[in-house]
Amino acid sequence: MKSTTVRIDNDMLSRVDGLAKSLSRSRSWVINQAISRFLDYEEWFVKEVKDGLEEVERGEIAAHDEVVKNFRKWGVNAG
Repeated sequence: MKSTTVRIDNDMLSRVDGLAKSLSRSRSWVINQAISRFLDYEEWFVKEVKDGLEEVERGEIAAHDEVVKNFRKWGVNAG
């Protein structure tokens, strides 16, 4: 494990410390969890966008009327 330095504003650091205290965890643990969850989400999002763009390039997209039909099946007024 490596060490790094990050500047965090006082309000956010207070929130981190408050959460750490309520979870009986260290500040470092809370920060690492937050970064890990952020990276997991952002990596997933980037992959989904990339995959979606590749589907569009291959012409694998639904026509407007198909989308409206499926939304209506779920009781959503789309049009």
